[in-house]
Amino acid sequence: MRKPLIIFIFIYLTMKRLKSAARAGNIDELYTLIRRDAYILERVDQMPFADTPLHIASAAGHIDFAMEIMNLKPSFARKLNQDGFSPIHLALQQGQTEMVLRLLAIDKDLVRVKGREGKTPLHYVASEGNLSLLAQFLLRCPKCIQDVTIRNETALHIAAENNNLKALRVLLLSLKRTNLYGKSSEKKLLNFRDKDGNTVLHIAASTNQPQMVKLLIECKVSINKTNSRGLTALDILESMSNVDNRDSSEILRDFGGLNASATRRRPSLHVMLGSKITLLENAFGEVFHDIITMSADRSNALLVVLVLILTATYQAALAPPARFSGADIGSDSANNTSTDSTVGKSVMGSTAFLLFYIPNTIAFIIAMILILGLLAIVASGITTLLLFTGSAESHRPNKKTWETFDSEGDTTTLIVEIYIPGKYLVEGLEIQASMRWIKWITSENSLSLFVS
Repeated sequence: MRKPLIIFIFIYLTMKRLKSAARAGNIDELYTLIRRDAYILERVDQMPFADTPLHIASAAGHIDFAMEIMNLKPSFARKLNQDGFSPIHLALQQGQTEMVLRLLAIDKDLVRVKGREGKTPLHYVASEGNLSLLAQFLLRCPKCIQDVTIRNETALHIAAENNNLKALRVLLLSLKRTNLYGKSSEKKLLNFRDKDGNTVLHIAASTNQPQMVKLLIECKVSINKTNSRGLTALDILESMSNVDNRDSSEILRDFGGLNASATRRRPSLHVMLGSKITLLENAFGEVFHDIITMSADRSNALLVVLVLILTATYQAALAPPARFSGADIGSDSANNTSTDSTVGKSVMGSTAFLLFYIPNTIAFIIAMILILGLLAIVASGITTLLLFTGSAESHRPNKKTWETFDSEGDTTTLIVEIYIPGKYLVEGLEIQASMRWIKWITSENSLSLFVS
């Protein structure tokens, strides 16, 4: 009974001395305690929520001590204390800018650590309007702008709520400048809804900030989106009767802002799902049902066959089968010099051409539709389809793939490389096709079908 009590007192006193060492930034004392108890930092790490020595040193601004702890226990940097804050959160709250930058230099993803109410360090600086740190965060970890709080608010929402026009400008223009996620993702972030369905424009309208409203419109935010209450940004402004909101209202109207009653409403989800199945839906369901349910091996085999058909029909369209008109040896000189001569030219009758061309085009279109449908299932959506033609030209859009198109005589070389996030479905598949035969070989050059 007495021994456990002694052990408890020893651990308690050691922990107390550890906290004192962290407050003073005393590295020598830290190692004295480690020599006495090698598991002292491990015990702290086992606690789900704790004021670790890194929390204490970060808040106090003892950079050397904090860096020493980061070397010994980097996991402390992501641990939350009993109030829901990580070391970098505490450093921000205490204005320890140099400490924040030093922590980020070791692990840039610390800017994405979510603390109390799901707020990250980026959310904190967006609310405070610290433009220097805001720029540093966005530069070191651009993806942090995607993080949301428990209220589904982005850093854009928080900057608008706190009337931080400059911070909002930095966030918007940084998003536009880096363009990491493509136009569709940029638009999604601009029109992201919080828990009440409000976009950043709704927030800017509710705070009656004309410059903020204009800035958002210039960044191509959707003007007439409605929130959970069915209100547009213009409706929110007009509901504020005791505030002079003429400037904001005029800006919205000049750029096409409407009231919710004047906008075209989309049918609700239950109405759409409960509506009658159209002939087009039924037709697509019949066509793609077997593709959706087939195994991965069968879908891969089908994809290869469809690419072969697509290649053959494409080549046939470029060089349709025909006979060549020969010269008439017995013809007179006048006929030989006629401008209407078809000597050496590919000729085909109209009827024969149509009988060839129409089925070939139908086969090409069907193969293309099936390939797109198959890839949409396997790759969870096709974002880009690159189909280049030319002669001996090449370029490299990124590190993963490049495209060229080689043509020699009546033989066209086609390579298909299909890229899917996380894995390759078909890689380095080359199809060499002519009018008479199809052959597979391996190479690194030629036309590429790119899926991301």
